[in-house]
This record gives sequence, C-alpha cells and structure tokens, in this order.
Amino acid sequence: MCGSTSPSPSAVSNPHPSSLAASVSLDTLRQHYDAVFLTYGASLDRPLGIPGEDTLLNVLSARTFVSWYNGHPYHSGLLSPPSLDLSKLDHATVIGQGNVALDVARILVKGVDALKPFDVPEPVLAALAQSRIRHVDIVGRRGPLQLAATTKELREMLNLPGVALATSSDDAALLDAAAAQVDAHPAMDGARAKKRALGLLRAGSKTLAADAARTWSLRFLRSPLELLPAGGDGAGAAAHAPGALEGITHPQGVGAVRYAHNELVSSSSSSGSDPSHASARATSTTSTSATSLVFKSVGYRSIGLPGVPFDERRGTVRNDGQGRVVAREGGEHVSGLYTSGWLARGPTGVVATTMFDAFAAADVVAGDLVAARAAGGGFAVEERPPLDARALEGSSGRRVVSWEDWEVIDRVERERGQALGKLREKVTSVDEMLALLH
Repeated sequence: MCGSTSPSPSAVSNPHPSSLAASVSLDTLRQHYDAVFLTYGASLDRPLGIPGEDTLLNVLSARTFVSWYNGHPYHSGLLSPPSLDLSKLDHATVIGQGNVALDVARILVKGVDALKPFDVPEPVLAALAQSRIRHVDIVGRRGPLQLAATTKELREMLNLPGVALATSSDDAALLDAAAAQVDAHPAMDGARAKKRALGLLRAGSKTLAADAARTWSLRFLRSPLELLPAGGDGAGAAAHAPGALEGITHPQGVGAVRYAHNELVSSSSSSGSDPSHASARATSTTSTSATSLVFKSVGYRSIGLPGVPFDERRGTVRNDGQGRVVAREGGEHVSGLYTSGWLARGPTGVVATTMFDAFAAADVVAGDLVAARAAGGGFAVEERPPLDARALEGSSGRRVVSWEDWEVIDRVERERGQALGKLREKVTSVDEMLALLH
C-alpha cells in the first residue's frame, strides 16, 4: 500500500437529516477499522435547468416518487394528498428514458390489484387506486438506439395486462430506421441487446391500444425547454413559467411541456462510426404537449465529503478504477479508504452491476490486507479497538439500532403483511420503528 496524508475529519452529508440520527465522523471510523468503504451512492437529482421546474406544482423527481411508493420514511407522507393528488391528474410525463423512468411509468399504469401481493404500503395503494392517470409519456432527447432502459424492463412494460404501448407512424419509422442501423453496424456497442429491445418495441404490447385501460409511449428526439402552467393557450404563446416569487404567492400546477425537437449528430466524421454514440442537437422546431404531472429522471449525482478526494466534474470519489481511493488522478492511494458503486463510477448500471462492483472491490480489500500483513506494516497490522456503538447512545442521546433490533422490525412488517395477504407491510415512520423496540 502507498501512504498518503489522511483526509480531514468529516461526516457524510445527508440531504434528509433526521432529528433521530447520530453522526459519526469518517475520521472516527478510520481510527477503529482497517478499511472503510465509501458506498453511499448518489442522493442528489440532476436538474433539468429550465423555467418552471422549481416554481410549478406537480413537478417531482423520479427518485422521490420511487421512495414514496417503496415506503421510505423520509418520503412516506410527502406525496400524499394534497401535496400530490393523483385523483385530479390524467396525464403524466417522465423526462428521461432509463430504468427508473420505466419504473415510475409502470407504477402509474399497472393495475393496483397486481401490486397488492407485494410490499407497496397500504396508503400508497389507496392513492394509486384513486389515480386518474391514463397515459404516460416517457421522453428522451436522443433516439431508439440510445435508449437507456434495458430489455428486461421494456419486456415487463409491454406485457402488462390491460396496458398498451401507443405508437405513431413517426415512432414506427424511427424504430425501423434504428433496426436498420443495427443490421448495418453489427459491431456497435451492445448490438445484440439493442436488437432485442428494438424487436420488442416494434412488435408492440400484447394489449392493443384500443382495448387498453391505460397507455404509455416512448417519445424520442425531444428536449424540454420550459414547463408551462395549466390554463395557458396550449401552444405556450400566452403562458410562461412563473418566477420564484409568483410561484409562492400564486401557485399553479404544470399544464404543458414545451420541447425542442432534436436531430442526431455523429460523434465522428468517419462513416464507419458507431451510430449508437450519436449525440442530440436541437433544431429550430419546437412543440408543446399538455400534461398534468412531470417527473424528472435525467440522472443523479453523488455528494462529496470534506477532505475526501472528489471529482466535481464527474461527481465521483477519485479512485484507481479498482476501488482504492486516490489523492489525485493517478496519485497515491489513501491508505485504508475504498469506494464502490455509483459513488466510484457514476450513476449507471443496474443492481447486478453494482453487486459485481462490490464483489470485485471486496477482493481488492482482502488482497491489500493480506499484502500489508505479509509486509509487516501498514494499516492491517495495527491493533484497533472496535467502535462501541452503544457508547454513542450516551454521547448523543440517540437510540442505536442493532442487527437484532432490525430483525424485530422485519418480523413485525412480515406479520402485518401476512395479515393483509401480502409479502410485508412496511413501517414507514422511524418513530414507530423505534417504538417497536421498547
């Protein structure tokens, strides 16, 4: 292991601090453990950066919505009426075409009865049962070849009973053109996966649009320019996004999205370049589409820790590509400090991708520990007293939750779920979780 100056003491930034939480500094952890892994993910949403995003009602991050329907304690009551009343909304728009965007659309169009056997909290099921959402647009700035959603998630959407993929002749032409490009460039990145996904989309959903209770669509080559309030003229000529003060004094719900239509530009002048790497460029054509609910799903960003080498441009902890934190690009390793997952490589990939990252990084830690012991020095041979978690209770006045405590909460959730005929009924309040432990 190469040595380096230890980062200054710091605590993990939390965008949703709880009055019940106790902070433990990174410096304290490093005094008690041979290796500390930074794997706290990406907790900030990337903004759209357009007018109306922060001043209109019913404009939400996809991450917040996912946290709500999964029963996250910080979001369990955030989207309940009147904050978000799905019984008064009929059309949703998701900006972004990744798996999270499809997750949001799936929850909105899937029948509530199909969700009941799982672990969706009862208040969420009640809100979804009252939903009047009948169509969801999933909008991306590039084309079908650049679709970020994976084949598995697309197949699930296409197989939803009573739900149909709505396509226009323009959509069909884009899909046909993309399929032809895959055939013409068999060596393009992910060609087989792209061909499967395009085949699914060209075949369409099992339910015909005319017979569907709800529909969804993939709209390509669109970039949002502005979110417009409800009650405008439909073309956006007399309706503009309110300013910050107006958004507070005269709150309005979103009513439409104004888009720039894009064209794809090759990333290389070479005629043999990979068309899946093409970038989007706005044209002079614009259009406005009505909607009553907008979700932002254009990516996430990690939070840097004071004293930890952080790449602000990429939004990741600096590392050597194997999980070791480095002081600077190509520089020395920070002894005993590691990172993995989205924090290490950015917010891409699915759960399985992150799992394999974690396995590989764990192998690196194990190898470093063995090498340090063999060398007779380094962090691995130093005697370190374990952190006394219970001592934190006395110093902070907070309750420390052990693994055994978590098992109590887990058992209660499963028992409550069994009584309702489902996998579990989640406890969505931290106060209630703690009350179960007394």
